[in-house]
This record gives sequence, structure tokens and C-alpha cells, in this order.
Amino acid sequence: MDLDVPIEDGKVIEDFRLKSGLSTITLILQNASKVVLIGHLGRPFKTAEEEKNGSVPTLSLKPVHEWLQDNLNQDIEFVTELESAKVSPAKIVMLENIRFFHGEILGPEYHATCSSKTCDMDFARQLASIGDFFINEAFASHNPSASTTILPTLLPSAAGLHFAKELEKLLQIRNNPQKPFVAVLGGAKLEDKLGVLELFSKIADAVLVGGKLPQEIKDKNMKVAKNVMVAQMNEAGLDVSPSAAESFTGVIKNASQVVWAGPLGKYEEEQSILGTKIVAEGILDSKADVLIGGGDTIAAIGKLNLLGQFEQRAFISTGGGAMLRLLIDGTLPTIDVLE
Repeated sequence: MDLDVPIEDGKVIEDFRLKSGLSTITLILQNASKVVLIGHLGRPFKTAEEEKNGSVPTLSLKPVHEWLQDNLNQDIEFVTELESAKVSPAKIVMLENIRFFHGEILGPEYHATCSSKTCDMDFARQLASIGDFFINEAFASHNPSASTTILPTLLPSAAGLHFAKELEKLLQIRNNPQKPFVAVLGGAKLEDKLGVLELFSKIADAVLVGGKLPQEIKDKNMKVAKNVMVAQMNEAGLDVSPSAAESFTGVIKNASQVVWAGPLGKYEEEQSILGTKIVAEGILDSKADVLIGGGDTIAAIGKLNLLGQFEQRAFISTGGGAMLRLLIDGTLPTIDVLE
């Protein structure tokens, strides 16, 4: 499951990813005698030395465990050892943060004492011994790991309901977008968005660029395609200007399909995102088929108190990086192993 959600003071503060997986869990519970939930939160260890210091209490999945119990209205046993998950008689068992376990993350710089291939295969085999079937409902977790790219090769496997829907929607946009197609692109780093900017400039009728990207494009004296509109920012440089936002909505109102990836301003400061609000409301008011994606994009519309409207109006992808990578490459490592 995709359990990597924001937590403050021991409570889940943004639960869209968790809610996206509930229909899959419900379906599985109707057909399985036992369910073991696996997922990660954050990046607890970047080196073998950090791992020696033990798990990071602030990255425990205990708050997520409590959220799931409340929202599934069922008792879930929370365990910190694989053997406990294996022998537990409980209907639902949840493992502590899978990244607390040695062997989950690929990379020789992390596994200092043995080859990553050996360690990760050993750990994946231990995971495989717990159950009979593997379901991946963590679309956003697209980087290779023992649980997402090795375990599926050891057990009969399938994609979760929301994962499968994400794949269907994103490949439709990549391969056959509805015209006119408008892409709204924001965020903080041009290097993360450059590939998708190039892709959108080829398949979209208009690409509307905000966030920190306009300044980066200007600083690098970068030439963009004729169908790319780079926003003027407000005086503080923290959001697209209201006039630029109005220009964006003028384009959006005629669209048949809209993809929005990345916040258009510094959404953490509510007083600074008037332009973002204008664009968001323009997307809601349009007649287009809408897809939005990325944790920061979801957080931005949440800050604007518009998330509920977008949940009713749009398809929301749980993955930012995964969404962009799939649009660029047409696949992900986690998809390849399921196929």
C-alpha cells in the first residue's frame, strides 16, 4: 500500500493516498482469509551507518495503523517482525515501516556488507513466505525495492484497483490525449520537469508553466516551444500573477482534457496563492476531463479548501514523480514486473 503520507504530532494530516487504497483492501478482505499490509514512510536510512543506529521513531507507521483501523472499522494487528506477521492469527496484520527492514532498498551504498542483489533477494524471499498472492496498490512507490520489484516475481501478483486506474488514465493521456489538450506544469525544479515539459510540448495544444519554473527558464535563457506559455509571477515571485492566471483560465476553458502536475506557487503561504486559486477554480469550472497529480499539487489544492471538489470532479493520481516518469517512459519498474 501507499502509506507515505504527511504526519504531525502522531496523526495523519493528509489522507488522500490512504483513501485511494481502501477499495482494494475491501475487495481483498472479501476474498482472503488473511491480509498483510506492507508500505513505507519517508526515507529512514540513507547509509549502512544510519541503519546501525536503529529505526527512526518519527517515521513509524503506527499513526497510519490507527487511521486504517478507524477507517476500515476493523482491528489490525501491528507487528515489527516478519515472523510475527507470518504466525499471527489476525485477519489483518500490518508491518512496521518496510524501510526499517534490512534488504528492502536497493543500492550498494546502502548495503555496505554484501551485494544489494543478494540481500534484497533474501529479504524478498522472506516476504514471499508470508503469503500466497501479492497486490501492489502503491503506484507512487515506483523506485526499485525488494517489496515492489522483486517480491512480485516470487508470487502470483496483480495491480490494485487505483494503481490499475492510474495506469489506464496516464497511458491514455500519453498515447491518445483528448483534444484540445492542456497541460499545467508547476513545481520547484526544472530538472525534474524538463522531460515532461518536452513531452507535453509535443502532445499538448498548450502547456501552461508556473511555480519556480518560469524563473529557472529565464535564468537559463531557455527557449521553449510556441505552445508553451510561461507565466509572469507576482511581485513577490511566490505565485503566478493574477493576470497570468486569467490568461491560463482563458486557455483552460476551451480544453477537452487537462493535466495539472506541480503547484503554481508557494502554497504553504495562503496569502501568496491567489493566482493558483484562480487557475484551480478555472479547471473546476471547465468541461474538460481532468487529471491532477503529485503530493504537492494535492497539498496546494487542500490549502485552498478545494480538494473535496477536485475529488468529485477529477481523477487524482497518488504519484508525482511516478506520474511524470510514466508519462515520459510509458512504463515503470513496478509495472514491468507485474506484466
